[in-house]
Amino acid sequence: MSLRPPKRFSNSFDADPIERALEHEVLAEKASTLGRLQKRLEKALARLAECRADMGDVQASRDPQYARALAEAGEALWYVVIQRELCGLRVNGAFYRDFQVPKAVILAMGPTSASKPRPAE
Repeated sequence: MSLRPPKRFSNSFDADPIERALEHEVLAEKASTLGRLQKRLEKALARLAECRADMGDVQASRDPQYARALAEAGEALWYVVIQRELCGLRVNGAFYRDFQVPKAVILAMGPTSASKPRPAE
């Protein structure tokens, strides 16, 4: 029986060059996807802010257009948080502050109903 050290302790020079290239490609794709999802979140947060500015806080909370924008922002945030976790970024407090994510969006985070049509990007 032979024992191997955990992968994180192994020497990276021992890895097959093809395996290293593949790992590099996977990491690059994860980072690229995270960037695209963050841009989508930024757009959704901007739409939400426009709805709130057009209607005011009290009226916006009862408007279906605002509710739809809030749901879209919550779903976009959900995708970003999942992708951040896949990239190893598990603490989101600073991210929420940097992107100025409203608490309402954090509370609405999750998938939207499948019956609602998704907006074209």
